[in-house]
Amino acid sequence: MALLNLLLDLVALVLLLTGMGVGTRMPAQRAGTLLSNLKLAEGGRGKRWPLFGALLALLLLRPWLYATVAEVSGWVPTWDPLPAMVPFRPDFISRLLLFSLVSFGWTLLQFLAWILFAAALARATREPSSWNRFFHELLGPFSRLPVPLMVVLPAFVAALVWMAAAVPLNQLGLLPPIRSWQHLALQAALVGAGVWVTGAWMIAGLLFLRLVNSYVYLGTHPFWDFVHQVGGVLLRPIEWVPARFGKLDLTALVAALLAGAVARAGELGLTELYTQLRP
Repeated sequence: MALLNLLLDLVALVLLLTGMGVGTRMPAQRAGTLLSNLKLAEGGRGKRWPLFGALLALLLLRPWLYATVAEVSGWVPTWDPLPAMVPFRPDFISRLLLFSLVSFGWTLLQFLAWILFAAALARATREPSSWNRFFHELLGPFSRLPVPLMVVLPAFVAALVWMAAAVPLNQLGLLPPIRSWQHLALQAALVGAGVWVTGAWMIAGLLFLRLVNSYVYLGTHPFWDFVHQVGGVLLRPIEWVPARFGKLDLTALVAALLAGAVARAGELGLTELYTQLRP
C-alpha cells in the first residue's frame, strides 16, 4: 500500500505540473517565487481546469480507498520524512484526509528539491541545453542562486516544514511529546539532512541511467542529453578508478554504487540519531 500511495502521489504531481503547463511553453515573464512560475498558459486555462479538478478529487477521495484497504489488511498509513515516521490512524477519515494532503505536499517538496539539485549539477556542464532552460522556466529566479544555496535551501525548507508540522501533529497525538524547542530543532535538522540523502539516491539513479544510455540508444530527447552531461560532471572525481575494460566502461556503475552506499549509510545514521532523540 505504501507503493500505491507513492504512485498516487506521483499521479497527483503530474496532474499539478500538467495543469500548470510546466514544460509546454517558455515563460512569458519572470516570477518572484518558486511555485509562481508554474502558471497556466494563457491559451489553455479552459482546457486545463479539469486537471485541477482531478487532482482535488484524487486527494479528497483516496482516504476512503485507504480506509477500506486498512480495514481489510491492517495497513497503517505512514508519512516518512526521513528519518522520521508519522503513523496516521486509518479508522478516522479526517486523519486519512490529513495524511493524503501531507503525503502529497511532501512529495511535491521532494520533487522541487531534486529539481534544485539537478539545476545545481547542470551548472557544471560544458554547454547549455534545452534542459537548462527548463530549469529556468520552472524555478525562475531560484535557478540563478549560487550553487551552495541551491544545495542548502531544500534542507532548510524541509526543516522548517517539520518544525511547523510537528506541533499540530503532536497535539493530534501523532507524534511523541516535544521536550523542548531545542529538541524540536534537532529533529528538524535531521529531517532536513534527510533531503540530502534522497539527493544521493537521485545521483545514483542519474549515474545508472547514464550507464544504460551509453550502451543502449534511447532517442534524442533533451533529458538523455542532460543525463549524459550531468553524469559526466559526476564522474570527474573518480576518473582515476580502473573501471574500464577495453570498450566497456563501468565507471558510471562504480559511481552509482558509491552514491547508493553513501545514501544507505546516511539513512541508517540519521535514523539512529533520530531514534536517540525520541523521548
